[in-house]
Amino acid sequence: MKYLLPALSIVLLLALQTTPAAAEEKDQQAPLFQVFLGVLELDDQSGQWDEISDGKVDVDFSSLPSGGIEAEYTYGRGWVHWGINSGGSVAWKSDDTNISGGLTNENGGTLRIDIDNSLLLVELHLGGFVRGRLSEKITTYAAAGPMIMYGEHKVKDENLVETPDSGTQTGTVVLENSDSNDVNIGYYARAGIDFEIAQDQHMGLGVRYMSTELDFDKTIGKIDIKGPQYVLTFSQQF
Repeated sequence: MKYLLPALSIVLLLALQTTPAAAEEKDQQAPLFQVFLGVLELDDQSGQWDEISDGKVDVDFSSLPSGGIEAEYTYGRGWVHWGINSGGSVAWKSDDTNISGGLTNENGGTLRIDIDNSLLLVELHLGGFVRGRLSEKITTYAAAGPMIMYGEHKVKDENLVETPDSGTQTGTVVLENSDSNDVNIGYYARAGIDFEIAQDQHMGLGVRYMSTELDFDKTIGKIDIKGPQYVLTFSQQF
């Protein structure tokens, strides 16, 4: 017994000394996860839709509700630290889209219509990030890298009356139910600021940017999918 108590005291002392270090090491290796909700503002695009126009048609797919998740795995830590950023997002729009272009007849003119259609965009990305501390409770970050995107454009059956600028009805275009999809690679970038609201929990604001080209060959043809995305974020380190 006279050796047991000193031995237990030594073990307890070593445990008290190593536990904070082990906890700190675990904390340094823990990834930061961020969920976000926002609006994707795609740039207006020109496409080729033979059923509507002999020439280019202008497409407005602005203001798509979107959301997603990011993960940050840190490999270099300090006041400014860096690592790998992976994640993905979904954006969608299921209401009318403005389309305008030249008429499909010899009279010319401009046709502006609303089409009952929907657009779905799903992307996955992997890049690098840097994150720096502005104060004890405020951090800012930036990330960029390649992405892969899947897009789907759906058009419902519609009868569209062509009316040139003169206001004279010239005919009817029948759009059949058509689905078109494509997959392509591109790039993403993101930046933002986080405010600590609790231990390892943050609320923040951010802006993301995505750029690629998708070919909806059965509907509007090739269009650039690019534009900023403004988001509200919640982050937590596990």
